[in-house]
This record gives sequence, structure tokens and C-alpha cells, in this order.
Amino acid sequence: MSILNQHQIVFPHLLTIIDSMRVYQESKLWKQLSDQLLIYIKDPQVNQGTHLKDLYEGFVKKFYQEIDMMKLMRFLIKAADQYGDFQSRIDFLKQFKLDEQPQLVIDILIAFFKLQLGQLQEVDELLKKYKQASEKLQDVDPLVYSMLYYLAYNFYKIKNVYEEFYVNALQYLAYTNDQDMLQEQKVQLSYEMALAVLISPNIYNFSELLQQPVLISLKESAQYNWVYQLLDIFNRGSVKELNTFQWNEERKALIPNFQLLSEKIRIMAFLELAFSLPKNDRVCTFQELAQVSELPLGDIERLVMRTISKGLVKGRINQVKQTITISYVVPRVLTMDKIDIINKKFGNWERSLNGFLKEIEDVRKTFN
Repeated sequence: MSILNQHQIVFPHLLTIIDSMRVYQESKLWKQLSDQLLIYIKDPQVNQGTHLKDLYEGFVKKFYQEIDMMKLMRFLIKAADQYGDFQSRIDFLKQFKLDEQPQLVIDILIAFFKLQLGQLQEVDELLKKYKQASEKLQDVDPLVYSMLYYLAYNFYKIKNVYEEFYVNALQYLAYTNDQDMLQEQKVQLSYEMALAVLISPNIYNFSELLQQPVLISLKESAQYNWVYQLLDIFNRGSVKELNTFQWNEERKALIPNFQLLSEKIRIMAFLELAFSLPKNDRVCTFQELAQVSELPLGDIERLVMRTISKGLVKGRINQVKQTITISYVVPRVLTMDKIDIINKKFGNWERSLNGFLKEIEDVRKTFN
């Protein structure tokens, strides 16, 4: 029995696609066949066991040199995971000798499996080599960058370098269609990125992560929804909500430094307050900042200086008047609530401008 017939029995819901692949292969319609393969590998059931491995060995192997190479790469990336242990996967991929871009994808995938084998020093060198190679390419397929950043973020994840992990994971998402990711990968990556943002001392752009489409999977996850809630709390700088957040021992174990969390939420409260102020009059009092940060007045100056030292705001402190004049607030990705604030600012500006124009018109009439 052919592999396609076997798949028809195992995956009756994919019968139409399997029939199409058979027809396109017999008719040598390679473009249409490669398109159907890409649809086929998105099915979660096909990605289990050795179904994709068997499909390659019994079907795709016969014509793989005929179809679009970058589409073949997308198939092989998923099929390689079903070739036993990491060394077996490397051995499978080493048989391919392809053109520049698809070969680079294969090499990056091999490096990823070497990373899983603990060969960090070699992978570090390979990562530098492949980044340089990608910079020399022209008309680069997004898959090349997707795989490059996939390797990079996994490398830094293993090394516990949270900021580099987060930056490279963001780049990976920029070059990767979230529809090409399996649900479990979306949830896991969202979860890991959220933790990196929370425990890193230098990442404060929570809204940037919350705007990523894959974060929907975290929000809808029964297991990890609490992490999404934390992101939302930090993004809004709500000290009160963090203080009443429901922690348990499992959740606490994931946060190595609660003092850092306490500082970050108060810095975010300061940023929220600064953002809400009119741009031409960004002045707040120590008392106002103490209220939103839930700190005593004696600790406000230290909070402001800490925020300034991180480059998140610029301004000056008037110790006599106990005010902070803010000249700069770090740009942030706008969420809907921030857009509402801007709309209100535009409304205030429009009313102010109309009032000014009316005054000019009244003065003009006195001279007529």
C-alpha cells in the first residue's frame, strides 16, 4: 500500500489534499504539489509520530528536486523532527546539497540540533558564520531569517541571556507567519518571552510583546493565562493589582527576584503617569507619583533617578516644589487604551486651538 493510501486511512479529514497531491505528482504540476504540501504540514495530527518522515521517504523523496526549494525546506524542517534522536536528524539533513539559500536553511537546522546536543561553543561560531552569510545574500527568503533567529533565540535561551533571547525571539516572529506555527509552539514561545520580559532588568516595553499575534495563545491558555495577566498588569503599571495578584509556590519559583518585579512595576507606574500628561506640560508632583507607585514620599526621588538612569525618561527634579518636569518619555508600542489617551489629547489640543482662534477673531473684530 502506498504512503498516500496509508495517510488517507489515517487522516480521512485530509482526503481532498491527499488526492490533490497524487494528481499533481502524476501530472508533474510541481508548484501546485508544493503548495499542497505546505497546507498538509500545518495539520497537528500529521506532525505527530513519524507521519512526515514516512511521507518524505515514500513520496516526496521521489521528486524533491523538482519542487520549489524553499517550500521543500518548510517541509523538511518539520519532517526532520521525526527522524529519531538529534544525531539521526543531523545525519538525515547532511545528505542534502542544495543552492545557497536552501542550503543555509539546512545548515542552520543542523546547528539547531547540535545545540540540543549541548555543543554550545560550536553553535556560537556557526551562528556568527551564518549571520555573516545571510548579510551577503540578495532577495533573501524570509525563511532564512526566520530560521536564523530561531537558532539565535534558542541559543540564548539555553544560556539564560534573557534580553538577547527576547530580542531574537521578536525578530523570529517578525519573519515567521504565526499561522505556520503549531499551537503548542505559540503557547510555549509566548510563555518564555513573557517570563523574559518580566525577569529582565532592562526590558520595559511590555506593550511591544502584548501586540504580537501569538500572545493570543497565551491569553487563551488555561495553564499560562496568569502570565498574560501579569504582562497586562505591568503594561498598565498597576501596582495595586500586582499587590493583590494570586501567587502560588509554582509561580513564585519562576521569578528569581521579586525585588526586581517590585521596582519594575513602580517604574511602569511612573511611565504611565508621564504618558498621560499633556506633552507641553509634563509636570507631576511627588505626591501624584507616590499615589500611583504606592511608595512613601521619601522614596520618590530615588524612583525618578532610577528611571532616568535607565534612559526611560528625561527630566529634572525640583526638590523645593517637589515636582518632576519630564522632557522625554521612551516611545512605546501603542495599545488601544494608549490610543484613547492620545485621542483625548488631540481633543484637548483642538479645543485649545479653537479657543485661541476665537480670541484672535475677537481681537480682529475690534479693529474693524
